[in-house]
Amino acid sequence: MKTILKGFFVVLLSLFVYKYAVLPITIPKLELRNDWSARELEWNSQDIFWFIQVTDLHISKYVHLDIAPSLEQFFSTTLDKIQPAVVLASGDLTDAKDFDGVNSFQVEDEWQTYAQLLHKYNVTKRTVYLDIRGNHDSFDVHHLEHENNLHRSYSAKGTEHPTSYTYTMEHYGTNYSFFALDATMKTGPKKVFNFLGILEDDDFTRLLTQKQELQANKQIFFGHFPSSCILSPPPGFQHLLDGGLVYLSGHLHNLGGLAPQLYTMHRCGTAEFELADFKENRMFRVLAIDNGILTFRDEKLNSWPLVVITNPKSSNFLSPKVEPIQKISQSEEIRILAFSPFGIKSVMVSLDNGVTEEIATNHPNISNLFTLKWSPSRYTDDLRHEIRVDVKDNNGNQQLIRQPFQTKFSKIAPEFSFYARFILMTNFTSLLQILWIASILVSTLPIILARTVPGALRPVFSLTTSDKMAELATFSPFYFLYLSMAVWIGFGPWYVGEILSGHRGIILPWTTIVNGQMLPSFYNYVTSFVHLYFFHTPLFWTLLYKFKWRLEGSRGKFLLAVSNIPVTLVLSSQAVLLVVLYFFPSKLGIFKEICLLIAPMEISMIIAGFVCNGLVSYWINESRK
Repeated sequence: MKTILKGFFVVLLSLFVYKYAVLPITIPKLELRNDWSARELEWNSQDIFWFIQVTDLHISKYVHLDIAPSLEQFFSTTLDKIQPAVVLASGDLTDAKDFDGVNSFQVEDEWQTYAQLLHKYNVTKRTVYLDIRGNHDSFDVHHLEHENNLHRSYSAKGTEHPTSYTYTMEHYGTNYSFFALDATMKTGPKKVFNFLGILEDDDFTRLLTQKQELQANKQIFFGHFPSSCILSPPPGFQHLLDGGLVYLSGHLHNLGGLAPQLYTMHRCGTAEFELADFKENRMFRVLAIDNGILTFRDEKLNSWPLVVITNPKSSNFLSPKVEPIQKISQSEEIRILAFSPFGIKSVMVSLDNGVTEEIATNHPNISNLFTLKWSPSRYTDDLRHEIRVDVKDNNGNQQLIRQPFQTKFSKIAPEFSFYARFILMTNFTSLLQILWIASILVSTLPIILARTVPGALRPVFSLTTSDKMAELATFSPFYFLYLSMAVWIGFGPWYVGEILSGHRGIILPWTTIVNGQMLPSFYNYVTSFVHLYFFHTPLFWTLLYKFKWRLEGSRGKFLLAVSNIPVTLVLSSQAVLLVVLYFFPSKLGIFKEICLLIAPMEISMIIAGFVCNGLVSYWINESRK
């Protein structure tokens, strides 16, 4: 019976993991589309344009004061040389935090700096500049019309488009629609409460309607939050992206250097490329659409020459559902964009590690585009080939680019790392809810069953352990105190205080209630299940084994001391956690703020834990009588 029960749970867990963890991050099977029109499959040497994405500028009055000078270089030298058709600024335009990173609010000086830079370098007249809010741009913003919403007054598009909008441009007979997706919360609380984005029903419906109206156009989506961090009503955010060339996002700042490249392809066939921040990493992205096929390169500011191979496209990023990639096998030239303020000296190309390099020449009508005649038919086997491009500028700078390509598409297998797929494709809200519910069950179910149905635990635990658990659970003061602690951690409320200026809010594990709204939860869930998994559940088991050892062992002082060590370590580790969070060396300030928010709860749990320890000691003495 015990084996059958365990086998059942293993099968159930396997099915659950596959449905909610494996399947959602699986890359779809990719095949060529055969319904492209003759015009869409026709190669046109003039049909190319390029644009730029930049994200997470975090212009600050207090820290990283070198951001503004770097933006001056970006708005002047970089834009002057690259001359993009469009620039996408995908949120967190300002930092909106105090000098210590703990308090958060809109800082008018930061917005004025942003607006002055746009005006000083005439950015909005030199290119189409599309900006949008990020979560920092909505810190302490009560609603879109509130006076704190400085995005409406100082951004390039905020006055005309305070939230999501579209922009359409025409290029060689094809319309391209850029969808700016604003998923920031309508009520923008202070920091740590708006890590996730949300598209409410009316916004989502409006965007779906616009998508349907512009379905004949090529669609490019951009927003601040990665899709995994956006809550949306059915049929879900991926349905909105379906058919789009790409979704471009930011927000994650390369996870402190742990994830410098976050690229994936959703099951609808649309790719998503998250971009690292400009704030500390000075990253920006150049994207090109060459004959309907999108290519890109992420690069640091002032890294010259900047090179993008537009044909053949890297086989790592082929998107056959939304791009006519068969045009690669019909093309007549290798195409390379190369930029440098010092001028390009040479562009050398070799294929499959060929010893002989050939010179790519400047396109007669398009500056910065270099081409070289080639024969795709020479590479029509099932193997992946490699193109090598070596670009030098007149200042002695050099850039060497290698990327795989293919001209036969019987097997299309883009390569996206597991960590990128997990981070960008996982439904984090559902995952956090599952972990939260499981943590409540793990921490409470054993002791509840031990008290109400003692025999139910014997198939799972040893006879001695289950019997001692049942004996301990019969001691009502300990039983109800332990469960009360779990209920408070699992359901809250933990904190009541100012979350929005002038408004008190309530923090619960599954939501934050402020200004009459229930906001989505992220750190709340994490705090709850981390405590239940790593502190509360271990507290129960250390107390149980203390109870077991003391009753089964001798009454010596040594056993008395040793049995208290695990309990003391569990409770002390909570205090250590608070100290680490408070003094953690981060300019974000987020750890210190989390510490201040959870400190009352954690300190109460430490005190209650020592009370539980005292109650168990009392029950040990009573049980020996």
